Amino acid sequence: MPNKNKLFRQIHIYVSLFFLPCALIFATTGIAYIFGFNQDTGLKVQNYKLVRHIEEGKEREALIEYLIENNLKLPSNTNIIKSKNKGIAIGGIHYSANIAPINENEYLITLKTRSLLGDMIMLHKDKGLWYFSILSVGFGITLFLLYISGIAITLFANKKDRKKQFLILGMGFFVTIILAYFSL
Repeated sequence: MPNKNKLFRQIHIYVSLFFLPCALIFATTGIAYIFGFNQDTGLKVQNYKLVRHIEEGKEREALIEYLIENNLKLPSNTNIIKSKNKGIAIGGIHYSANIAPINENEYLITLKTRSLLGDMIMLHKDKGLWYFSILSVGFGITLFLLYISGIAITLFANKKDRKKQFLILGMGFFVTIILAYFSL
């Protein structure tokens, strides 16, 4: 029968290593966000004016046609996505194109290209496609389990410093609760 402590340590180590890149993304983007960076950091915006009549419901086709005619980058996803602005948008979180009415027969076309940090913040905020969401939820569950297993390994396998360990754990809870309370 294998040693349980060794087995738990091995699981703890390899799961930690697997999720390390995800942890680095979340840590980097979380710290950047706290210091005032957001998804629009390094955002490149290009605006164009289109003057022509577009039938209602044909805005997407007119946008794609405009991009092709003017040798502008066509987003890989040409399905309509949610847009905060008036009009419609196509694309993804890294690159998108939007068409919005200005006046009758006048439209504003806006192309947006995010920076790497902007892309990563959008992933952190779960604004991308579902693929990274699966990894994010897995990371969250794993983080919880890694802390539980780490506590089990530390508190129950290392009996020599148990009082200090419980004291530090209690201090961590106390400081977290107090700072959270005063931050609300």
